[in-house]
Amino acid sequence: MMACTKEGNPTDAGQPASKAYTISGSVKDAAGNPIKNAGIRIENPNGNNIHYTASSDEAGKYSAVVSAIGGYKIYAWKETEFENETYQIRLGMEKDSDYDAFSVPPSGVTRNFVWKLSSRIPDRAVSKENGTGYFGGTIKFINYSSLTDQVPAGTAITIKLAPVANAKFIDGTPAAGKVVEKSFTIRDGVGQAYYINDIPATKYKITASAVLNGTNKVIKIGRGNPDVFFADAEYYFKSEGGSGSFESGLGSPNEYAFYISF
Repeated sequence: MMACTKEGNPTDAGQPASKAYTISGSVKDAAGNPIKNAGIRIENPNGNNIHYTASSDEAGKYSAVVSAIGGYKIYAWKETEFENETYQIRLGMEKDSDYDAFSVPPSGVTRNFVWKLSSRIPDRAVSKENGTGYFGGTIKFINYSSLTDQVPAGTAITIKLAPVANAKFIDGTPAAGKVVEKSFTIRDGVGQAYYINDIPATKYKITASAVLNGTNKVIKIGRGNPDVFFADAEYYFKSEGGSGSFESGLGSPNEYAFYISF
């Protein structure tokens, strides 16, 4: 059993897992393999700074003894390396209801975790502009160019994200052939931003195409400098840093935008 803390004070790590008011479970990747050294935090959302921490062992198991006071919420995250950066990735749960606050009966309760590359995070509000509320990442596109005409309103844009050669997802699984396509339609106005959300994190080659009034159009992409455009661009979801705050470790889309133009 892993030691846990309440407001930073260690509890008896030698207590048996069957003790009353025990929260225990497993942490696995999408293929069902155990994940070790995942961080676990159990907190009382009603205040009083009551919280406990634990981590998963070699078998992906964790256990923590808590008090009978009130309801709890539980979170898990995994620190991982990707593209030579460190990420703190929040892990998902088996059922949407597992994200809710819960009481612990004397017989104990089980909460299991799984590493999800995409889908909604039920207990986080969605903000497409900030990339929150999803296990996957978000990319921002801007309809702007000081040298070329803007893409006209009504143009249907399709963004294609193809993993680069030998790419792996952030959880280490192969990404080859896992192409993602997302679409949006250009609105009236100058310099609008468009966001594509919930993209499994790996290194992608990005291309774009368009249809306007039934005619196919070529879309070019600007990478950081809106006056220089290319047929494609490469991107991975940069780390926002941090130390395991139960949030996704993927950077905000507003930190690095792409520009589109005919």
